[in-house]
Amino acid sequence: MGKIFKHKLTRRQKEILERTKLPNNWEELSTYHRRIIKRIEKMIKYLEKKYGKKFYYKGYIPENKLFFDKESLLVYAEGDDPEVDCFAVEPKGFGFTDEYAWVIQTPIVQKEMEEKLAGIFEGQKYKMFVELTGVSDEGEVKWIDICIYIDNKDTSVTDSIMDRIVESLSSETREWDLTMYCFKKPVVDSIPSKEHNRSFESDDVYCMYDSNRVDRREGRGWERNDR
Repeated sequence: MGKIFKHKLTRRQKEILERTKLPNNWEELSTYHRRIIKRIEKMIKYLEKKYGKKFYYKGYIPENKLFFDKESLLVYAEGDDPEVDCFAVEPKGFGFTDEYAWVIQTPIVQKEMEEKLAGIFEGQKYKMFVELTGVSDEGEVKWIDICIYIDNKDTSVTDSIMDRIVESLSSETREWDLTMYCFKKPVVDSIPSKEHNRSFESDDVYCMYDSNRVDRREGRGWERNDR
């Protein structure tokens, strides 16, 4: 028998094959699926060696040159939320590159922003969520998106809050965009961290603020859109 029939599947490979409804017996797999399951194992081992922790399979996209699809393995780390903290591993040169830095840095930057801006919201009912929108291959955060929800429709108060936020972030070395939603009635307590921007009705919004680098470069600081 040739060498191709002598591969011993790992426990993880068998579990992945079962999840994808493929035979978990090497001899029963097609040449195509043999190559993929070995490739997945190699990519996960790359992560485990790099970060010293366990990673779990979430999905796999094979390369498809016809439709310009790049090979991509979706995984999450042990202890992380597979729905929120899933990230991609892709080929790069003779090795791989991954987006785990996005997962690692998100709670760090979230805490930084909460501590930096908390004093501005004293007495207000609000929630803040920070998303990373630019991270270098070395793991350096380049761009962040801040989303704030506040139960207050007094624009004299919310205008002042936006002024103070923009001033507080004026020394921020990373690029940033900020959106703040102000509600007509109490809504903030019902907004979850997952898909927070889809958890309320547009009719609940009294006004929305936006601050981006174009506004700031032109000296406006922010814009307010009333409903």
